[in-house]
Amino acid sequence: MEEPPERWARSCSPQRRYDMLTTNIVESMNSVLLEARELPILRMMDFIQVKLQHWFYERRNKAEGTFYDVSCWVEEELKNRIDLAFTLNVFPVDSWRSRVEEEGITFLVDLNKRTCDCFQFQLDELPCIHAIAAIEKRNIKKSDFCSHWYLKESWLKTYERQIHPVGHTDSWIVPESVKSQIVKPPDFKVPPGRRQKKRHIPATEPSKITFKCGRCRRIGHNRTACIYSPALHPFSRKHREE
Repeated sequence: MEEPPERWARSCSPQRRYDMLTTNIVESMNSVLLEARELPILRMMDFIQVKLQHWFYERRNKAEGTFYDVSCWVEEELKNRIDLAFTLNVFPVDSWRSRVEEEGITFLVDLNKRTCDCFQFQLDELPCIHAIAAIEKRNIKKSDFCSHWYLKESWLKTYERQIHPVGHTDSWIVPESVKSQIVKPPDFKVPPGRRQKKRHIPATEPSKITFKCGRCRRIGHNRTACIYSPALHPFSRKHREE
């Protein structure tokens, strides 16, 4: 709450932003490299190269095998919005603009400017349900109103490069300017204690650990703090203290 709305609200951001800014990619890579980080540096680099090569090959084949004009995720998202768009009433104003009614609320859609009064069309750069209803009324392609970042060509361009293996060290061509440099190990002091391998869970993230009582079998507490037990067991610690 200390951050301004421009940092966490897409509608208030002065620049184009896609969805939310998170560290999920970094955390995913850390989980993939969890075992590889224990290897020597060269072996770890080989592991990363093989993993990236496999990912690029898989995603490139998936992009080449699709028959849609947009990515698979966008096509599925548009299909889900079509079901809701069919329930709306569309009243064309001219060749590009339409008045769309949803539960008594009127939205003006301009397909030429790619705008809608709900602002979802402008933020996502993807047709909202009101824009889809106007598009279906005119029997035109929905992919023509999607951002070029959602198109199949952009998907293919993302994975068009190949990750080549580095080969054996004897086949490397190292410039003399690099060979002449003396690289010393970094001045690093190993801190005491066991090395941290798992990520630090922030306080804002809900805990996934659940407690189950051994007496009443309910979730949320253990048998020590159980208040649902009808009577104490005769051999329990509390019964002996009394």
